[in-house]
Amino acid sequence: MTTDAHTMPVYGPTRPVNMTATGRSPLSSGVPGDPAQAQRPKHPAPLALDLVELDLALDLSDIADRGFADAVRDAAKVIGGEFLFDLPASGLVDDAQRIAVVCLSRDNGGRFGLVLLSAGGERVETTEADEATAGLVQFARAFVAVLEKL
Repeated sequence: MTTDAHTMPVYGPTRPVNMTATGRSPLSSGVPGDPAQAQRPKHPAPLALDLVELDLALDLSDIADRGFADAVRDAAKVIGGEFLFDLPASGLVDDAQRIAVVCLSRDNGGRFGLVLLSAGGERVETTEADEATAGLVQFARAFVAVLEKL
């Protein structure tokens, strides 16, 4: 059965109109010769799409079984990102006990997402940095810069 990324039903957030019009698909195979790959523009996808991919790769049961850091590390690998570090939320984010920082791409100074573990440990959430967590992203950029020099 042949599937067409433009007509398949989408479960969860829908693709922006400009993404549909350009023929880009976040689910393209990345295989040379793949039509979706050939039509993909050179600039990166919006950060929100990267975070949706990371969110879909996270599994709450893995967190309960193996721990937050290991589950986030594996989810980051699935989407081609890198787990950098996790630390206690310590009041940076309301109703969260831990924050993990994931490098989604090293291009152009890096693109970073945060994974929050709720205070009760019953849910995870991916998010962009805000005013309260902007320092974590600055630290992550410096961390990646050191890794690249090693």
